[in-house]
Amino acid sequence: MTNREIAGKFRELADLMELLGDNPFKIRSYRSAYQKLRSYEKDLVSLSGDELESIPGVGKAISSKIGELIETGDLAALQKVRDKVPGQVAELLKIKGLGPGKVRKLWQGLEILSPGELLYACEENRLVSLKGFGEKSQEDIRNKVKYYLSQRGYFFFYQLNEAAQSLIQSFNEYFPNEKTEISGELRRLENTASEIIILTTVSADDLKTTRISGFTLIKVENGRIEGELEEKWPVQIHTVKKDDFGLEQLKLTGPDSFVHSIIAEIKTGEVESEIEEEVFDKLKKTYVLPEFRNWPDTEKAKNILADKRVTESDIRGVVHAHSTYSDGAHTLEKMALASRDKGYEYLAITDHSAYASYAGGLKEKDVLAQWEEIDLLNQQLAPFRIIKGIEADILPDGSMDYTPDLLGGFELVIASVHSVLNMDIERATTRLISAVENPHVHMLGHPTGRLLLSRPGYPLDKDKLLDACAANGVIVELNANPHRLDLDWSWIIPAMEKGVKFSINPDAHSVEGIEDIRHGIKAARKGGMMVADCINSLNTEAFLAVLRS
Repeated sequence: MTNREIAGKFRELADLMELLGDNPFKIRSYRSAYQKLRSYEKDLVSLSGDELESIPGVGKAISSKIGELIETGDLAALQKVRDKVPGQVAELLKIKGLGPGKVRKLWQGLEILSPGELLYACEENRLVSLKGFGEKSQEDIRNKVKYYLSQRGYFFFYQLNEAAQSLIQSFNEYFPNEKTEISGELRRLENTASEIIILTTVSADDLKTTRISGFTLIKVENGRIEGELEEKWPVQIHTVKKDDFGLEQLKLTGPDSFVHSIIAEIKTGEVESEIEEEVFDKLKKTYVLPEFRNWPDTEKAKNILADKRVTESDIRGVVHAHSTYSDGAHTLEKMALASRDKGYEYLAITDHSAYASYAGGLKEKDVLAQWEEIDLLNQQLAPFRIIKGIEADILPDGSMDYTPDLLGGFELVIASVHSVLNMDIERATTRLISAVENPHVHMLGHPTGRLLLSRPGYPLDKDKLLDACAANGVIVELNANPHRLDLDWSWIIPAMEKGVKFSINPDAHSVEGIEDIRHGIKAARKGGMMVADCINSLNTEAFLAVLRS
């Protein structure tokens, strides 16, 4: 288990105990453990019992539970409280903005036991009768529940894709002479996906009699097999003859609107080919890459120079990363060494500014201390370069955190919104444009503020915001954290057409987080981003020259 997974169990335990009105001392203890463990520098599974116990704020009882988690993957105490919470009440905690206190009121005051019941209660105007709730909060909750329900049954791309790749590998080991490929949403590189779809020439009979590691077969019907992997990821396996593979891959990749535009009434068997590209040729259609097939304008997709798109090997610098100066898990030196050892030429360290006090935002004295350390490390690590950056909060009125003088001392200022997210389109657009027009801002961080499967992000006038970025030479971040992927791939072509440049940034809070760049590359390629439009594909001096200009 990772440190974050271990910490997450203590958070769940604290939330459910608070929901049940349990011992407040224990609840505080588990919340403290969550905060300590999620960003603890050393790998918890590698520590002895004594070492775990010596972690500040952990102690004997918590270290014992960490040991239980490492050994079994779960906690008996956690299962005990899960059993006490009825219906889908615990699921209400997954809805953004509903903490244990509010859920407890909804459960005990209105006997709401599920997200569906909560939505119905909002529609019936029942929340306004509950102390602590009003018409405004009821409408806010209603919108959040609707979003949550619309995303239920979806998973992050990286989760399903890793599982699908593993399944493909198993197929290739069991059936080396057959053809097996990923299809559906994963093949289109969607941000989220509802299931793993596999297309294979292996027969249904062979699949029924072969035990594939980690895969549970549920149903076989008309050459289609439904099942799931150990993690409960849903899997659909379609079996097909080799000559029909190309056409079936086209159909399964989707989306339906694109498929209908290509094949109309063509049926399996009428256009025989094992290769999908040949099906396009036989139908006298221009081949469109799978990831472009749900573009609003597929004609533009046909004109994209696929070999000029940005790749992971093009990225030469790690931009947007946090250290122990704010809320990162590792020191500045460790982040720099990890970036260098992974083959990058530079690291733009961008810890949080003072306004983000919840994330250990840097006060002016901390900034000066970090700059001093950066100067020293740059002497030691040359030619590797650490760039003095900050992720500065865009305040609610659109002004920037820190004084102009302090902002002017940074080599890179990323402007981001982290608070007061409940904005209408006019307020949100005005707030971000105010930051973009600030002469000290170089880059706009995670522009819409969304969290995939959790928060849709605030509404923005895309054209106005991109026009402002182009006019002010402000770079737009594609935040590569797989839970964000913000800016969305659909913004990339409109932004490039306006002359806006991008930076694919991991928003790394640990050395492991640097690897998230690969998720951003996936989103960038889906959106058609050219390597020439991605500034952290530049070498150190060229990157700094762009910032200075």
